[in-house]
Amino acid sequence: MGNKSLEADFCIEIQYKKESANPSRVFHSMSGLIDSFQRIDQHLVKAIDVDIETVLLLEDIEAGSIKVWLRNLLKAIPDDAIYHLDWKPLVGQYLVKAKRYLVNFSEGKTTVTNVDELRPLEDEIYRLAEETKVRWLPAYTRIQPRQLLESMKDISTSLSHLAEGDSAKYIIPDEPEAKFNLTFTLAPESIEDLVAKETLSSENEMLLKVKKPDYLGESMWDFRHGTSIVSATILDKEWLEKFQSRKVDVRPQDYIRARVRISHKYDQDGELIATHYNILKVIDVIFASDQSQPNMFGDRENQ
Repeated sequence: MGNKSLEADFCIEIQYKKESANPSRVFHSMSGLIDSFQRIDQHLVKAIDVDIETVLLLEDIEAGSIKVWLRNLLKAIPDDAIYHLDWKPLVGQYLVKAKRYLVNFSEGKTTVTNVDELRPLEDEIYRLAEETKVRWLPAYTRIQPRQLLESMKDISTSLSHLAEGDSAKYIIPDEPEAKFNLTFTLAPESIEDLVAKETLSSENEMLLKVKKPDYLGESMWDFRHGTSIVSATILDKEWLEKFQSRKVDVRPQDYIRARVRISHKYDQDGELIATHYNILKVIDVIFASDQSQPNMFGDRENQ
């Protein structure tokens, strides 16, 4: 590994199929994994202390297969938050080992179908945090399921660039390596469903100012409601067909009066994790006033 690798905490290795098309895929994947691990470290380190900040430093790059050696840099925290004088190596080892647990978790899996599957991983990471013994009081925090799922999603998205015949590993010097599971996927929309404990819905009639219409029918519309930007799916198929066939003219700055279903999703702690808007019925379209005149609320449009 050379002298430089001895200063590194871990390595990401991507083995690629030589003379294969789309060579940039390897670099996209490596860049994504590094960014993912930086975000993951921010979640992991909060289990020990919210005042610790961590960044990754590039130590070395090896060719052949692409190996990137990285090191955690930990920024100082108040002395009264720790009791061990040499706390940085202990926290650094915790971050390195916790990431390996995260990589190994996906072995033999294609996705996560139940949030309870994460409990063993939560327990292992919590145990690692306790073993650092860097706090005066053993008040360590459990990693939340959503943070673990977001981390897994980031890794699987990064690995999606790789092609058949490619592979990737997570390497810690002098310890067993962990292979990334390229068949594991986790869609962003599935994370909400996994962590949501309760969904509360209501229907209201609303005036929504059109910010960005969906002319192709493949994405949501963006509206302004007061000072908020609202993304909504229009479920009124009859009205939508008229709009897409140009029988109804709606442009940015126009308003629609609509019956809207608003759904709030909460996790097991009662925290709001997502809000979704669905337009059930478009009642009317109110065209924007002349920009030199007061609008329908008596003030002037702010473009």
